[in-house]
Amino acid sequence: MQFFLFHWTDKIVEFFLNPTSQDESKPKLPRMNDDERIAYEQAVALEILGKEANIAAARLLIPELLERIRFSVELVAQLREARQRAGVSLDEMQERTGIQKSALSRLENSHNPNPTLSTLRRYAEAIGMRLDVSLSEAG
Repeated sequence: MQFFLFHWTDKIVEFFLNPTSQDESKPKLPRMNDDERIAYEQAVALEILGKEANIAAARLLIPELLERIRFSVELVAQLREARQRAGVSLDEMQERTGIQKSALSRLENSHNPNPTLSTLRRYAEAIGMRLDVSLSEAG
């Protein structure tokens, strides 16, 4: 689990560092006089500063993103374990929930599940469980 989170941390930072495809070939620069070269270097420096600002912003967002992913992964893992303990197959889950077996499998095996509350509720009810959601003060 931690490897996955660190892997995605690297991917998020890489995206902000270089959002363009790595496969794109970079054009060769034409010959430049001193003024053109200075202007080009200044433009590159500004681009690098912009990327560094994006990286700083990403680093601020990463803990929140990772917490959201962790919460979803753990909740879905609890549901899957409860289904397995109840001896309910994915075929039976499809019949009970009306959710396609392939969608249930993706939900259970995704590294970044993002199910709706309705889906989670139907899943829980299909295995004789109840999904409780509560709201509390932040902080």
